[in-house]
Amino acid sequence: MDCPKCQNLMNDISEPEFSALRCGGCNGIWFKDGSHEIARKLAEIPSLDSGNTNAASAYNEHRDIDCPECSKKMTPMTDRVQLHIQYEACTYCDGVFFDAGEFSDLTEFTLTQRVKQAVETLKLNLGLIAK
Repeated sequence: MDCPKCQNLMNDISEPEFSALRCGGCNGIWFKDGSHEIARKLAEIPSLDSGNTNAASAYNEHRDIDCPECSKKMTPMTDRVQLHIQYEACTYCDGVFFDAGEFSDLTEFTLTQRVKQAVETLKLNLGLIAK
């Protein structure tokens, strides 16, 4: 399968818990069938995301892409908790594409993000925010 961003060949990431491919060019990661949620819970797998590289960062702004699985237009998405993380999702086959470094960033929270989460949880538990 070819990468939707740089058109290089994507290779299987061999993990029994989820299905994913990594691009040999830009190092982006394609998760099939929404399996990124499973992989997110397994964030301790250090080899999963190679991190952002200079070559890969050139593709970060390229967001108008077709799904490598079903060839439909993918939808640009922003993570609802970490608003700086942008990725592309297919609403037809549930595949998700992360640029190099985005997935590992998604599984890590900064101190500021953790404090905001704690404050929101506290407000919710004290009844200061409607559920």
